[in-house]
Amino acid sequence: MKLDNLNLSGDWHADLAILEKFSRDMSAYRILPALVIEPKNEEDVLRSLQFARNEGLSIVSRSGGSDLSGASIGPGIILNFKKYLNRIVAVGEESIVQPGTILDHFVRQLPAYNLMLPAVPSSSALCALGGNVGTRSTGPRTAKYGTIDAFVTSLKFITARGEVVDTSQSLPDDLAAGLYRIRQKFLGDKLSRGIVERRPFIAGGYNLKAFTQYTDMRELATHLLVGSIGTLGLVTEIRLKLIKQRPSKGTLVAHFRDYAELAEAVVRLKALEPAALEYSDASCAELVNGKILNLEDPVIIGTLVAEFDASTEQAQQGREIIETYDISRLWNIRTGSPKEAALWEDRRRIQLSLLKYCREKNLLLTPVIDDIAIHLKDIGQVLQELEELMKRLGHEVSFYGHPGFGSIHARPYFDPSKGNLAAQIETVSKEAFKIVHKYNGTLVGEHNAGRSRSVYLEKELGAAYTYLREIKELFDPEDLLNPGTLFDTAPICTHMDFKVR
Repeated sequence: MKLDNLNLSGDWHADLAILEKFSRDMSAYRILPALVIEPKNEEDVLRSLQFARNEGLSIVSRSGGSDLSGASIGPGIILNFKKYLNRIVAVGEESIVQPGTILDHFVRQLPAYNLMLPAVPSSSALCALGGNVGTRSTGPRTAKYGTIDAFVTSLKFITARGEVVDTSQSLPDDLAAGLYRIRQKFLGDKLSRGIVERRPFIAGGYNLKAFTQYTDMRELATHLLVGSIGTLGLVTEIRLKLIKQRPSKGTLVAHFRDYAELAEAVVRLKALEPAALEYSDASCAELVNGKILNLEDPVIIGTLVAEFDASTEQAQQGREIIETYDISRLWNIRTGSPKEAALWEDRRRIQLSLLKYCREKNLLLTPVIDDIAIHLKDIGQVLQELEELMKRLGHEVSFYGHPGFGSIHARPYFDPSKGNLAAQIETVSKEAFKIVHKYNGTLVGEHNAGRSRSVYLEKELGAAYTYLREIKELFDPEDLLNPGTLFDTAPICTHMDFKVR
């Protein structure tokens, strides 16, 4: 590589120690990049893109590096936005941020403006807004307010050809014409439209539902880039429309003893339109052992958290529903109370608690079926079938997530002492997909596609899959941007690191 030709304002790194650092994200994958570039401005991004093309290298955009499916690593150039392109340009109902902005740094400013961004995941202290947009991120309040896609108004991005595009202004003629052509084809394709409409709310891959939601090609481009994991363009600026803060009017925490009752309660509570509806199983409560999430009663099978922000009457209706079941305990948590803070702290600690348990037991917590999206009516049956699958295969497992929008994190523990880890992981992945697919669900959900998930997209989408290919061909015909994460993915254990961390 002729690195002297880069001529950057920012930094570049080719030394092994830095390359090793950027060979990992929070997934199980490890791929050593050829080069890490930390751009200071848009011109640096353009020069990096041209350098990648000249050297025959792929380019992966990265912000917080908290991705769970290996979508922020790759063998070519890692474009790290976190160091310099991390400014909060404007805060208000119309906010502007750069992709390297850590989400917590942004949301902490919003109370002063009486504003909120509801799509805040529990990893907000680590993740950055570029990654949030790239994965179409969610949070507990997605149950009522939608994913981050609902709050993105426009983007500034650089195409694989090196064009700077501001979707609030205009698109290059060929991009606008191509999107119009694909949209018209999709609208006339009854079979593919039916497949897409039957998918769960947060199903991943490119957002094909955008073809029926937007008629302006600038808006369509914006909402195809959201959730595209950096495969369609390099986002350099994000514009968000925020909403007024809506404080909680009451939060209920119920410890259930019976799976069927819990599943029925989820459906009934969802009908009240709660701001958040969260779930964690007994193993999570045992490992967190928090102030709210704990195992006071040994027969607890899971905990539901329902937050309401419309009225105190809405919260009371939720309480009346929960009280019809044989619950172990019901907490009624006041807004702003220490118990409210303790509850959400317990929730944030779930994944860290599972990782701690794995280190102590020399187990792997490989994120392989941690992103299931299903229809709400099927949540009880899917949970039970997945639990039976894990028992049959001999794996401990923890379940938690967001039933308010059909999301389940299934975290099986893999034991190196039981033999071939790749075979264990591949079997769990394939068998879990069979269960989820039977209910028109997907393994490509909340954190979107990536090396551990995209392999199932073609089978899942059937005839509609061709539209993903056409979109990619339009935006990035040379497959320069983040290859191997959405299309032509290798078997899921390729590049996996089987070390206990």
